Amino acid sequence: MQFDQVIRGAAATPAELAAVRAALAERLGLPEPFVLPPGLAELLSSGVQACIRETEDDHVEFGWLGADSAAYYDDYQFAAYMPGAVPIALDGGGGFYVLDVRGGRNDGDHPVVWSHAGSLGWDVDDHRPVAPDFASLLANPHVV
Repeated sequence: MQFDQVIRGAAATPAELAAVRAALAERLGLPEPFVLPPGLAELLSSGVQACIRETEDDHVEFGWLGADSAAYYDDYQFAAYMPGAVPIALDGGGGFYVLDVRGGRNDGDHPVVWSHAGSLGWDVDDHRPVAPDFASLLANPHVV
């Protein structure tokens, strides 16, 4: 992962990650804890709160939601507006990066899409696919 700026804070403990996984599973109606992408769990466990990448044409920001993922899921009514989406990061400009979990798998390997908070949805104009999985999201310098 190459970023121009990494903002660190308190590392998520195993208990905190377990609580996030359980809360997301509850919201998604899963019988077992939600599996976070391994790279995301690693970032949160190491205390990474945000990553910023600057290129000639882009400013790409990931404000990782971590323990707040379930709260954002509730507050922005993802169940109603974008069912099957798990918010994982804010982009610093009113948008979310979300995992597309509509495929029914709970293996931590989901496509990542972007959607603006003011128009959450699966309609073609409401979201934009940005990466086939979380690892690709971190590797691609031009995700949006």
